[in-house]
Amino acid sequence: MNDDENKIIENDPDHTYYEEVYKAFLNSVDSYELAQMDDDELKERLYGYLDAGRVVFETYISEDFYDDDPQKERFNFKMKRFEIAMLAKAMKLEWVREQKHSEELMRKAIGDRDYTSDKGYQYLDRLQAMEKQLSREISSTINRIEYAHSDLYGDMK
Repeated sequence: MNDDENKIIENDPDHTYYEEVYKAFLNSVDSYELAQMDDDELKERLYGYLDAGRVVFETYISEDFYDDDPQKERFNFKMKRFEIAMLAKAMKLEWVREQKHSEELMRKAIGDRDYTSDKGYQYLDRLQAMEKQLSREISSTINRIEYAHSDLYGDMK
C-alpha cells in the first residue's frame, strides 16, 4: 500500500478499512505460514478470518459488522479503536481454531503414540487454552461495553 492510500484509510471519518483491522490482527499473531503468502493469498485468508470473526458481534447493539463493502474493502461505518481491537481478537480466535484443527488432523494422521512422543499434545493443549481464553475475553468485553452504555438499549430500559 502506498502512502496516499494509507492517508485515505487513516483520515476517512466515515469508514474503517479492512487493512486497519488486518494490521491489528497481524500484530497479535506470529505465523510463518502467513508470512510466506503472496499478497492476494494473504488478503483472501485475512478476509476469511475477518468474516468468520465478526460473528461474535452478531448481537452487538452499537453497529452491524456485516454492513461492509467488500469491493472497497471497508466497513460502511467508522469503528472505535476498541472495536477494531475486538474484531482483530476475534480474527485471532479463528486463526487459533484453524491451528487447533490442523493439529488435531496431524494427531489423527500420525497416531496418538507418535504424536505424544513428538510433544504435540502440549501444543494442542496450549491452543485449546488460548481458544477458551480468547472466547472468554471477547464475550466479557462485549458484555461490559454494552452494559456500560445503557444508551445503546434505546427503549428497552
